[in-house]
Amino acid sequence: AMAEAAAHLLIEEGFGAVTHRQVARAAGVPQGSASYYFPTSASLVSTAVEAAEDVRATAAQERADALSREPRSSAATARELIETLYAPHVDDTVVDVRLDPMLTAMRDPALRPIMRASRPRLLAAAQTVLDASGHAHVSDVDLVAHVVDAALLSAAAAEDGRVLDHATETVARFLDHWH
Repeated sequence: AMAEAAAHLLIEEGFGAVTHRQVARAAGVPQGSASYYFPTSASLVSTAVEAAEDVRATAAQERADALSREPRSSAATARELIETLYAPHVDDTVVDVRLDPMLTAMRDPALRPIMRASRPRLLAAAQTVLDASGHAHVSDVDLVAHVVDAALLSAAAAEDGRVLDHATETVARFLDHWH
């Protein structure tokens, strides 16, 4: 229960929310339990990242598998890719709440292996989206995932707050180049 609570706090609010007190409260257990099972903040954060990546990869594959098989425009496919790679849900705060913590985890030598381990599952979900949307000709799903990440980072600089719209436009332009 604590690992699940930590994962959801990380997904919803970022690293700052993953504290012994908040995890215990979210899991409905005494605060001492969180400190007992996770004696250091590092062990709590590591568990949160591992559980969050599992939630994310599972949600990504479920979303991709539920997608109907029909031709989609590059823009519709781009939005599906963003929403799949950042499942279970995405909004215009995705960079601050989701992408930035993921980048932080990738820079941490203790968390990097966890992030790398989830990547094949995320790429498989992205490939499912491409295939179901009529973009099976896009052969480098890893590159597509990198473009999604970069497009979101770039879109976060827009002053109008329309991060998803701007990122979708960029990824769609990239997909159009594959034709």
